[in-house]
Amino acid sequence: MTVRASVDRFRMTWRGIPAITTSDEGITVSTTPGRQIFDQHMAYLYARDLEGLLRNQYTPDAVLISPFDILDVPPPHIVHAGPKMIEFFSKWLDYHGEMTLDSLYDFAELDDSISFQAIITSQTGKWVLGEAWHFVGDEKKIDRHYGFAHKIG
Repeated sequence: MTVRASVDRFRMTWRGIPAITTSDEGITVSTTPGRQIFDQHMAYLYARDLEGLLRNQYTPDAVLISPFDILDVPPPHIVHAGPKMIEFFSKWLDYHGEMTLDSLYDFAELDDSISFQAIITSQTGKWVLGEAWHFVGDEKKIDRHYGFAHKIG
């Protein structure tokens, strides 16, 4: 699946506050720069394009900090960009399988960061996720990614 097709799929499964606006001309755009980054991030995940995700959204020295227990060592995990981060995201996607974003809330945005909470439903149940991403450079690439998760159903 292409990233473009994944963006479309992501938008079709969206059940929360509208992430997009449509003009009279039928042009669809995300509402804020941070929301555009979020939408692209989700599209990369839906497409399982993890190399593209890292190449286009993370700095080469990025760090992911996560308590999610999917690696061979117990959490918390401090995962550096590159093969280890691709492995982490791959295992996370395999664990959840097909997923739907049920709700996105508490979305906060600054010029150099976003923070949000989300509820997803996957093959493993319903989860609350919390994320904070810090961006650097003109391309607004993620250098620090903090993630939290708690199963609620």
